[in-house]
Amino acid sequence: MKLLLTTILGVFFLSSCAHHHKGSAHHHHDNCNKNCSMEHNSKAMFKEHCAQSVSEGDLHVQGKKEFSLSHSGDTYYFSTEEKMKKFEAHIEKHIKSARKNWESSSSKR
Repeated sequence: MKLLLTTILGVFFLSSCAHHHKGSAHHHHDNCNKNCSMEHNSKAMFKEHCAQSVSEGDLHVQGKKEFSLSHSGDTYYFSTEEKMKKFEAHIEKHIKSARKNWESSSSKR
């Protein structure tokens, strides 16, 4: 009886962990990287303008799809690989600055 109960609880635990994915191996989202095959609901930030440029106050530079970075469910685009790396090095600081610049200019756009 104890073995049956343990088996049922084990199956319940494993199925609850993987219920929202096609496979249980991809349950922990923090481990995702560029090779991730999961479909995440990410939001393009700053209308795909270069996030580093927006962070620096230049809202006119358009980003490119080949230079993109996903962070906390948002996708940031960059005009160059160098700008992407610069943004990533201090990501929280740049996100805060870019959002402030983008929001303050929304009435001008």
